[in-house]
Order: sequence, then C-alpha cells, then structure tokens
Amino acid sequence: MTLNLYNTLNGKKEPFEPIGNVVRIYSCGQTIYEDMHVGNAKTYSAWDILIRYLRWKGYEVFHVMNITDVGHLTDDADQGEDKIEKSAREKKLEPMELVTRQVIKFYNEMDRLNMCGANVYPRATGHMVEMIEAVEDIMENGYAYEVNGTVYFDVPKFAEDHGYPMLGGRTIEDLEVGAGGRVGERELKEKRSPLDFALWINAPPEHLMRWTSPWGEGYPGWHLECSVMGNKYLGETFDIHAGGVDHIFPHHPNERAQNIAMNDLDEEPVKYWLHSAFITVDGEKMSKSKGNYYTVEDLLEEYDPMVIRTFFAGLHYRSQSDFSEKALKEAEKNLKTMENAIRLAKESEGGSGEELKESIKDVKNGFEDAMDEDLNTSLALSKILNFARAINRNLDDRPEILLLAVDTLKELAGVLGIRLERSKTIIQGDEYIDLLVDIREELRTKKEFDLADKIRDELASRGIVVEDTADGTKWYQTG
Repeated sequence: MTLNLYNTLNGKKEPFEPIGNVVRIYSCGQTIYEDMHVGNAKTYSAWDILIRYLRWKGYEVFHVMNITDVGHLTDDADQGEDKIEKSAREKKLEPMELVTRQVIKFYNEMDRLNMCGANVYPRATGHMVEMIEAVEDIMENGYAYEVNGTVYFDVPKFAEDHGYPMLGGRTIEDLEVGAGGRVGERELKEKRSPLDFALWINAPPEHLMRWTSPWGEGYPGWHLECSVMGNKYLGETFDIHAGGVDHIFPHHPNERAQNIAMNDLDEEPVKYWLHSAFITVDGEKMSKSKGNYYTVEDLLEEYDPMVIRTFFAGLHYRSQSDFSEKALKEAEKNLKTMENAIRLAKESEGGSGEELKESIKDVKNGFEDAMDEDLNTSLALSKILNFARAINRNLDDRPEILLLAVDTLKELAGVLGIRLERSKTIIQGDEYIDLLVDIREELRTKKEFDLADKIRDELASRGIVVEDTADGTKWYQTG
C-alpha cells in the first residue's frame, strides 16, 4: 500500500517516496510569546499522527520542530515590535524569562496531549552563528544586499535566475507589496524592491534582543530561522516540511528561496510541503476580541486529554474544522466506545466463537487504506469505532482472539495519538468523591442529566474518571 500526500508545492496528491533511509521532517513550531491554543494543537496533532503513521508503516523518522524565541515581528512585513519583547514587557518579565516559562509549559502540554515529541526542538536564539553564516552565503551568491545594518533578500534578482519559488500555484506577480501586505517608511527607503524581505534586521536602541554581526548589532528575520535550523539538522534537502496554511505565504516561499540561495541548489530543498487548515470555533474565526479564544490550558482544565486527541483525530488536516462543545462531547462518546470495548473484552470469559478473526484483518486494511489517502484520519477513526462495536457484539469469541482484538484496537488508536489504557489508581475512602458520585447518581435517577454531567466533568478536571457499568458506578484516578 502506498501513502499519498497532498503536496502544496505542486497542488496535487503524490505518492510518498522518501529521499533516503530515514524520513526527515521539519515542522513549524510555536512562537513562544503566548500559550498554545486549540488551533496550534490541531496542527501539531496532525503532524504527530503523520509521524506515528510513518513509523507504523516501518519508516525511521527524524523530526525537527523549531521554537521561535526571537525575530517574529508583530507585522510579518519586516516591521513592528518583536512578539517576545512585546509580550514580556506587558507581563513585566525579561524576554528570556518569558521564553523559559513558556517553553516549559509548551513541553508539558504537548506531553499531556500525548504528542510523541520531536527528536530536536531547536531554538532560534541558539543558532545565531549559523544564521549569520547563512546570510553571508546568500550575499556571496548574489541574492542579498545590506543597507544601514539591515540585510535584504533580493527577490527580483533571485526570480530572474531561478523563478521565485511560490507555493499553492502563486506566481511572483501575485505578491503583495512587502511580501506581507505593508511596507514601513524605512523599508520603502531601503529596499531595492518592495518585494524584498529582511534576512537580518538592524536593532534600534530600544530593542533588547540583539547580537553582534558583520553589519552591526541586530537580530534575524523570521523566515531565516527555519531555513537555517532545517539545514543544520536535516541537511540541504529533506523529505517533508509541514506547517499551517498561514505559512503558505509568505513564510514558506521565502524560506524555500533562502534554502536555494544559501546552498546554491539546483534541486528542490524540500520534496513535500504539507499544510494544515485553520480551525473555527462555533463557526467563527477564533479571536480574543470575540471571546471564543481557547488555549490548551483551558481545555485541559475541563476535558480528559484523550478526549481532545480523539476530537483532533476526527478532523482531516487539510479541512477547515469547527471546534465546539458539541464536537468535544461527541469525541468523549467515541473515546468511551473504544475504552468500553477493551474493558468488556477483558472482563469476558470468552467462548468458542471466531467472528472477530476476519474483523481484525479487515480493520487493519481499512485503516491503512484510509490513512494512505492523504491521512484521512476521520475515516480511519470511523473504522476503529466500528471495530470496537464489533468487539462488543462478539464477547463470546475465543479468549485469544479477544486479546488480539484488544491489542489491535489499542495499536490503531495509538497511531492516531489516542492512548486507550492508562494506569488506574482505585480511590477508596475519599469522602468528597463518594459524596459527588452519590449526588450524581441521585440526579441521574431524577433524569437531571445536565447537572449530573457537570459533576462528571468536575471529577474529570480532577483526574477522576467515572464509569457507569452494569454493576454500578466505578471511578478511578487516571495516571
């Protein structure tokens, strides 16, 4: 079976054929000035599933995800304030103090969401020597120039020699002024062309984060960072570069141009470019001003992390998806369907049936068919859920077949980042939890299910999972 991926470079699905024995992947990570939000997490989940699936198919994978801790300005068109400095000032922190706090939080939340993690998380501030050397190489190859301590990439010169490497079917004529839509007064005076973008920026006196360079004290342009860190850890050419649809322009075309210019390449620096679509909230664009902005911290206070991963698994990475309480409730229901199938199968004494034997083969094939079609996780998850229901219908199968079915269910769900079996610590003698569970049971008897669900959600926020079984209500602490 062949994996097909939609390559933004060519605008079509292509068979995945890695360059070498190890699949080398770079994914754009967090600009660490603020907390990870649900849209970030959806994108990271998509690439986590990609990596898990490649490993499931037998590939060795080396994954790099950057952390941007300098150079990403409030306006992507080479102007405005550094986002790290702005956020640190508002919080009355040193920039690197903010970064340290945010990086620790980022790692913790990624771990709680069961992301398998990158092999390397390079930070921009740790690669200044390499970035300065890259700018020097681009200048030496004739594709950059310096004005008043700022170095600009010469887009028209590069386009003349190579054709400007756009993504998503764009041409250089489609470029807006300043590659980001706006150009400041300084840039208009300094740039040879409004299409040019900054590789190295001269730091004004008030700018805290600054490094010594051949052009004076300054800091790197946002686009430069990913080119340099990808090149350092993955080589001049590698297999996959992944990010959000907002990176299709201008970040990734600029990055691609830099890769070619700094290494004087005659071939594509990246074979496959993948992009994850945005997520909306109750049908609207997520925005702090609209009050519909959800951070991962917000979600983890209310929902089991595996509910969140189940929700993400039900979304196709290239489809614009909607986040809502209803969608999370559906994900919670789907998670319980899988977990209950495992519990019932393990509790069953089995019998002489063999109905699941063929279902195990079918679900693996169906799962792989779905995933091979550009990571159709939504279809893959539906195959897993149907298999869980098949387990429930065939609890009188032979014990060894039931055990194999459980292992298969856990294996396939795990490829989607869903951990079905977690350590459980049975709670005994906790009067507070006993009281809440008793109240919940009474509310359920009175059919006041909304209030009962609120108690269950409160328990879940404290790491207590409540299960309603034929033998009564059971509860345990997840680990």
